[in-house]
Amino acid sequence: MPDETLQAAFEIKTTCDEISRKLLRWHWEKKPGAHSLNALLEHIAQRQQESPEYYERMPDLSGKTSWSQLDTTLCMRVLLDPEKDAARPLDLLGSTEHPGAARRACNAVRTARNEAAHASDRTAGTQAAILFNEAVEALEEGYAGTALRTTELEQYYRMAEDFLDRCGAKKPLASAAPEEQKAAPRSARPRSEGQRKASGSGSRSRSRSPSNGRRNTGGAGRKDANSRRKGSGKRTKKPRTNYAVLGLLAVLLAVGLLLRWFGMKG
Repeated sequence: MPDETLQAAFEIKTTCDEISRKLLRWHWEKKPGAHSLNALLEHIAQRQQESPEYYERMPDLSGKTSWSQLDTTLCMRVLLDPEKDAARPLDLLGSTEHPGAARRACNAVRTARNEAAHASDRTAGTQAAILFNEAVEALEEGYAGTALRTTELEQYYRMAEDFLDRCGAKKPLASAAPEEQKAAPRSARPRSEGQRKASGSGSRSRSRSPSNGRRNTGGAGRKDANSRRKGSGKRTKKPRTNYAVLGLLAVLLAVGLLLRWFGMKG
């Protein structure tokens, strides 16, 4: 596996951990009750007892003293927990305005992180870059203007493009779906709207061009018609000249006949 792709995969994993902490902390601080890290750790310990199968193979929580020590595995385990069997369910994602979009975003981040964490060759690293790109788009749909600011989303989009370039991956058509077809706007949408307006004015100017062309063609047609009329005028003069010649010949012939007749008579 090339070093550049391996480094990109490591950075994708690190970035997904960062995003996961932001999402969990935002949800945790929006919920009722205590918002401290210790309160979160106590909640996880309680949920481990209530749902041991769901919380199996969890990272050791004994040494966690700051939010920066939480990784995607732990954060997403809490965020994606439906808490159906909890004594006091919180269902962090279920209490949001768009729980479906939030759940898709969390799953996308977790998937990208897992792919990056286990990448061992160029193909896996490239796939991680593609999945991270899709995760950023899902994050915009689920968290734009809430857990993630516009500037943060723009940063993640730039990182996604950089990872794709470094891994030699082209942006997938599904992810690069024409931006106006996306269900949610990108952080750079104001610019794309401006570009669409510019392209619209360009198309309008192009639409005017054919009409100009038609007007020019019509002018040329009128010139052709005038030239044809002038030519036809010249043709009408020729018959009049021919009639005069014929008339003159007829007169001369008559005079000649008369002179011959008088000569024979004399």
